[in-house]
Formats: sequence, C-alpha cells, structure tokens
Amino acid sequence: MATLYTSTTSPYGRIVLLIAKLYGVDLKVELVSPLDLPEALTTINPFSQVPTLLLDNGDVITETALIIQAIAPQVYTDNSSYNLPRIAKALTILFQGVRVVSLTRFAHHEDRPHPFVQRSCELLGNALPNLPTLQADSQESGDKILLCALAWIGFRLPEVFDTLSDANKHAVATFANTDLMKQTSPEALELLA
Repeated sequence: MATLYTSTTSPYGRIVLLIAKLYGVDLKVELVSPLDLPEALTTINPFSQVPTLLLDNGDVITETALIIQAIAPQVYTDNSSYNLPRIAKALTILFQGVRVVSLTRFAHHEDRPHPFVQRSCELLGNALPNLPTLQADSQESGDKILLCALAWIGFRLPEVFDTLSDANKHAVATFANTDLMKQTSPEALELLA
C-alpha cells in the first residue's frame, strides 16, 4: 500500500485524499508538519512538501496532479473534456490562494505586503465570479476537486470567496457538508494521528 505524507491543513493533500476516497484507493496516511522538516518526509522528499506519495516500490511522487495520476488515472480520462478544465481551474485557484496565504503568513511585519499578494487576490477576484455554475451533488471528479478548492478559499480567504456567485457559494457550502468532505476534514485527519 502506498503512503501519503500530508498535513491536516494541506488543501492539496485533501484533494488527493478526496480522490482516493472517491475511487476506493487505500492509502496509508502519515501526518507531518512540513515546516518542521520531519526526517520521515525529508528522507524521501528533500523539499519537505506535502502531499508526497511513497509508492510500494520506493519511488516517490510529488505534485498533486501527478499523485492523482498515480492513484486514480481515470480522473484524467473520464469525461476529460468536462473534468480537465475544472481540475486545471481548481489547481490554479489553489496555487494563487496558497501564494497569498504563504506570503502573508511569513511576511516580516515591518515590510509592505509582497506585490504577489495583491496580484493573486486580484486574479482570484477576476476568476471566481466567472466560474461555471457548480452543483454540490455532481458526480464529476472535476467538480468535486473544484468545490474542494473553493471550500479552502472560503476558509482562508473569505474576502476573495465573496466574489463567487451566490449559486456557487451555495454549492460550496452544501458540498462542504458531504460525507466525502467530512472524511477528509482536518478534524478527521487529526484522529489518524
């Protein structure tokens, strides 16, 4: 069984776990704090990034999109003309959001905000209102990944989340209360520790 190294708060790790649950993929989950440079993680991934997937044969895969490809390749082939654009949007939204949170969290207090903070917030503010209307009960993996990404934006960047359409805010709120999201929540992951 492959081992997934992640943290309870990683939005990328949550997406991988969501896909694993959705497709019935068994993973051993090792919770780590990548900022602490844990030896268990840095031994296999010197960049101390999560998620990191350690395969049974000892190979290591990093990057969310590649981990998904490794554990559930059908995510990229099932209804690909529908799902791939949504997955791309989700990962890009997360990239911009994580950049804002990281640059804000680790900024020196006497410094001005990093210019990428404003730029990323503006990009998200332009993109989110133009997303397709999502349905919380959609069976498409692309929608589930996008809804998961938007739930993280809602938690970490509520002012950006507010730029979503009311229909998509409702879809995210409904999706956030599904069993799938509850099973991959930080609270559920903490029970694994």
